[in-house]
Amino acid sequence: EEYGVRPVERPADLAFAETSAPEACLDGKAIRKRVRATYSGPGGAAAFNFSVWIPTADHPVAVFVHSSPRPAETADDVNGPRPVYWLPVEDIVSRGYAVVAYCNQEVALDWQMTDVATGGVFKAFGNADLKNRKPTEWGILSAWAWGMSRIVDWIETEPLLDAKRIASVGLSRNGKTSLLAGVTDQRFALVISCCSGCSGAKLNHMDCEGSETIKDISIAFNWFAPNYMKYIGHDRDSQMPFDQHQFLALVAPRLLYVSSASEDAWAGPRGEFAAVALASQVWNLYGRAGLVHHGFPKPDAPLHAGNIGYHLRSGLHDITRYDWQCYMDFADGHGWSVARGKE
Repeated sequence: EEYGVRPVERPADLAFAETSAPEACLDGKAIRKRVRATYSGPGGAAAFNFSVWIPTADHPVAVFVHSSPRPAETADDVNGPRPVYWLPVEDIVSRGYAVVAYCNQEVALDWQMTDVATGGVFKAFGNADLKNRKPTEWGILSAWAWGMSRIVDWIETEPLLDAKRIASVGLSRNGKTSLLAGVTDQRFALVISCCSGCSGAKLNHMDCEGSETIKDISIAFNWFAPNYMKYIGHDRDSQMPFDQHQFLALVAPRLLYVSSASEDAWAGPRGEFAAVALASQVWNLYGRAGLVHHGFPKPDAPLHAGNIGYHLRSGLHDITRYDWQCYMDFADGHGWSVARGKE
């Protein structure tokens, strides 16, 4: 109803190749690899690239897969394009984690760029004309999440990485993408959403002053299955029989983390928190603590005690060093920085 049905998961001819020799970086603290994924479908061949920074270690390390529209080769450049998506690679590596930079635009262009796919996964598989899809056909968010899962296919072949400790992470529309990747692929052991808002982590049925609605987001209808547009104007009534807390609950019993920003009314922080609190009931069914809390928290007071993490960061719609530190603190608390087999 919301994200659509995919026509393909792993393509039969999916292949990976390093496009250059691994490079030592960060004064020898890490190596950087550049990888190209290739595949084909009924509509032809396609490819996308990603970069990965791996700290030097004597054991396989946990890894964050970060989705953004920023070119992978400039993801760690503080002066590069799209500053909001700058990836603090040195901070991440110094904590003992690897990180993948994935440019989702190479899998599918964003909604305002084109309605007809001339490349990428929509051309290779499915309807390249996004305006004329069937009601349940997949949209751009699902395509981006699909690309994150293909990176997991590569991680499983890389001995320097711990394929049991893979996290998805993204901001805004990429926060929605990260959630969808985690829901559709159980190999993501930690699923992180930053300021994902409407159709991400926020409850539609909760009225949050100044927050986005399905009508507002319908300008980007190509993100979703065409079916989703029938819920315009029905965010909070019985004609919409599901909501995002049920979506979040599909991550259980794995680790989930949702973060909001205090000045990001558009994403509806209280609605994001409420969805997480409701979803916690499913972790409880597994005999695990979900979100441990005493009500909506103050800014910069992370909630990390359970298997669901949450924080409200001071500031605007962004993903910052503070957010990344909180994500890594939460992962640390669940043993991710310890060598596998040595816990």
